[in-house]
Amino acid sequence: MRRFDAFGDDTMLRRALLALLIAGMSFAPAFADADRVVRLASGIAAEAERRAESLRQNPAAPGIAFAQDDPLLTELDEFALAALTLSRQIEAAGGAQDLKCIFLGMSRDAPARIAEVEAAETRADQSRAYAEIARLTRQAQRIAADPDAQVGTDFVSCGG
Repeated sequence: MRRFDAFGDDTMLRRALLALLIAGMSFAPAFADADRVVRLASGIAAEAERRAESLRQNPAAPGIAFAQDDPLLTELDEFALAALTLSRQIEAAGGAQDLKCIFLGMSRDAPARIAEVEAAETRADQSRAYAEIARLTRQAQRIAADPDAQVGTDFVSCGG
């Protein structure tokens, strides 16, 4: 009497297990703040790009100070907090060290980018600072949406 074998033979079983293993390895864990980072980064990047373009129209003119109630400042603060929280979520879940470091670096970089805008003497300097904010947040948006997109980033150091 022949016994029933749902997988037919060991080869089919091995293939099924290998497929499950590959699927599990490529599945990026969902972290609560990843969507928040994507949403904030998208809005910040669009506004920073708009401001950079506008400032390029009169590059030699003196820089423009942030308004005290500028929503971009609030959004950048929220972005920094969301990136830090995401970094901590990744660490707590035992996620990829480089992803943890990338988001930690981004959380630290956002306030430095604000300082660059504030310190800029000309609109050309501010335009470059806003372009850096846009680059940072576009990168955050891409990586938070697709963690495999981290290749080529320069935020991998967790030092300090």
